[in-house]
Amino acid sequence: MSPFDLPPLDCHAHIAPDVTGPQIAALNGAIIFAMTRSPAEANFAARRSDPTILWGYGAHPGLASAVTAVTEDGIRRAATKHVVIGEIGLDNKTALAPQLAALDLILDVCAGQPVVLSLHSTGRTGVLLDALTRRPHAGAILHWFNGTREQIDRAAALGCYFSVNAAMSDERLAWIPQERLLPETDFPSSRRTTRARTPGDITFLEQRMSELLQLQAAAVRSMWYTNLATLTQRTSVTPRLPAGLRRLLGDC
Repeated sequence: MSPFDLPPLDCHAHIAPDVTGPQIAALNGAIIFAMTRSPAEANFAARRSDPTILWGYGAHPGLASAVTAVTEDGIRRAATKHVVIGEIGLDNKTALAPQLAALDLILDVCAGQPVVLSLHSTGRTGVLLDALTRRPHAGAILHWFNGTREQIDRAAALGCYFSVNAAMSDERLAWIPQERLLPETDFPSSRRTTRARTPGDITFLEQRMSELLQLQAAAVRSMWYTNLATLTQRTSVTPRLPAGLRRLLGDC
C-alpha cells in the first residue's frame, strides 16, 4: 500500500463512548486509540465495536475517583476486552501513593499480556520511569512525555515508545529516537497548540515532523505505521487488532 493511502493515525485521543456512527464517519477513516478516564467509562466503551477505534481501559491519574476504582479483577477483565490500557500513569495534581499503587497493580497484572499501555506522566516523569524499571512492559507508550533528554534516553533504553503531538518542542521531538515515534492529538486538550480540530487530525503534526526529520509527508505517515507494526508485533497485540488495522500494518 502506498503511504498516500494510509489513513491518519492517532495513538492518544479522547472520544465520548456514546459517539455516533456519523460522527466517527466524519473522522476521515482515522485509526484512533481512544482513551477513557475511568474504569466506569471504559466498561461503557467496551460494549462498542468500531472498526477504526481502539477503546482503552483508563484510570486517569489526575482523577482521584478513577484511581481508587482500579481493582485487580477489573484489570484482569480489561486485559481481555481492551487492546489498549489507557489513559493510566502518574500526575502531580493528586496524592502520589494511591496513583502509584494503582499503576503498580496495572503493571503487575498486565505483565506479559498482549496489550499496549498509554502512560501519562505530568509532573512525575522520574517516578513513572522508576515504576517501569521495576515492572517493565514491552508495550509502554509514553504519552506527551515532557521529560529531560536523560529521561528520554532512559525510557528508550527501557523499550518505551513515545506518542507525540504538535504542542511539543522541536528540541524534545528531536531527542526521541525516530523508530519509537507515534502520533497523537490528545484531543480535545490544547487544541490551540496541537491544532487538532478533531481526533485523528494530525496534519499539522506531520508537517512539523516532515520539516524536523527532513522527510516527505508521506514518509512520515509511513513511519508511524512501521513503528506501530513493530510495537504490536513485539507485544503479540497484532492478532487482537481490528481487521482493517491488521491489514494496514501487514503492508508495513
